Amino acid sequence: MKPRDPQPQETRKKLVRDSILGFVGFFAFLALVQAVVNLFQPQPSLWPAFLALILVIATIALWRAWR
Repeated sequence: MKPRDPQPQETRKKLVRDSILGFVGFFAFLALVQAVVNLFQPQPSLWPAFLALILVIATIALWRAWR
């Protein structure tokens, strides 16, 4: 069976990559908001800042790898 056109496959891969990047970026944004809100608590914790840092680094790494 002959493949139709390679373009739809490339478009699908790009959409999957963009979806993953958006998913990780969305949770990085939420983690940043949580880390900032945590700063104003009477006894702030470190884990929200670490989580935000890891997710932001993952977002930037994915973005640079795919662009």
